[in-house]
Amino acid sequence: MVGKVADLKQIKDPVFWEKAWRKDRENSLFRRGRKTLKDTVNFWNRRADNFQKNVMGEKGDKRVNRVLRWLEKQGVELTGKRVLDIGAGPGAFTLAMAQRCREVVALEPAEVMVEYLNAEIKSSALQNVRVIQETWEEVDLEREGLKGAFDLVFASMSPGINNLETIEKAFACSKGYFYYSSFAGRRESELMPKLWRLLYGEELPPWPDQSIFVLNLLYALGHQLTFEVWEERSSLELSPQRATAIILEELHIYGKEPPYPEDKLADFINTHTREGWRQESVTRLGQILAKIKK
Repeated sequence: MVGKVADLKQIKDPVFWEKAWRKDRENSLFRRGRKTLKDTVNFWNRRADNFQKNVMGEKGDKRVNRVLRWLEKQGVELTGKRVLDIGAGPGAFTLAMAQRCREVVALEPAEVMVEYLNAEIKSSALQNVRVIQETWEEVDLEREGLKGAFDLVFASMSPGINNLETIEKAFACSKGYFYYSSFAGRRESELMPKLWRLLYGEELPPWPDQSIFVLNLLYALGHQLTFEVWEERSSLELSPQRATAIILEELHIYGKEPPYPEDKLADFINTHTREGWRQESVTRLGQILAKIKK
C-alpha cells in the first residue's frame, strides 16, 4: 500500500514526467547520431529538401488548416496578434499565420530550412515576418526582444521543446497561449516493418510518443489545458525511384546511416513494385493548448 501511495505522489510530480520524457527520448532511435545541438541542426539540414516538399504541399496545407481551425475553436484569435513560431522549418505555419497576424517571429536554426523560408516570404511579399536563425535552447530572449512579447507561442513538431527548461522558456515569451504538437503513438506503415525485419533481423522500433509526457508535465504543473489526438492517413502510388528515396529517408530518420544492405533493399523494392508500389501509413498526432497564467 505504501508503494502505491508513493506511485500516486510521483505521477503528480512534474519532475517525474520530465525524467520519464528524457528517458524515452534518450532511448529513441531518433537520438542516434544527434547527441548535440549541432548534430540536430545538421540532421534537419540534410532532411530539408524532402521535408519542404512534404509540409508545403497538399498534405501540409491540410494539417495547417486543421490546426488553425482547432485553435479558433479554443478561442485563440490570431487577427492583429503577435506569434512566435519555434522550429518554423520552411514556414508552413509561419506563412499561414502571417496572413492573419500582425507579426510572426519565426525561429529556425537549420540554414537550409531558413533559405526555403526566406524564399517563401519573398515570394509572398510578406512584410510582417521576422526570421531568427538560432536554436531555441540557445536564443537569448532579452537580446531578441522575445520575453513576454507574444499572444501565442507556437511549437509544432519542434525538437527545440525537449525538457521543462525549454517549455518554461516558451511560457516566458507568451502573455496568452502556448501551443505544442508532436507524435502521440506509433506511426504505422505496412511495408517498413517487413523491410526492417529483412535488413536488421528485428522488429521495427516504436515511434516516439512525445505528447503524453508534455501533457502530463503541464498538467502536473497546474496549467489550464486543452488536448486532442488525431490520425493522419496517407496512401501513395510511387515509382521505384521515389519509393527508394522515401525508404532511405525513413531509415535515416530512424538513425540508420549508410552503407545499407543494398542487395536486400533492391530485392525488396523490386518485389513490391512489380505490380505498382503503394505505401499506406497512419500517423497519430497530439496537440496541446495551454493558457498562460496571469
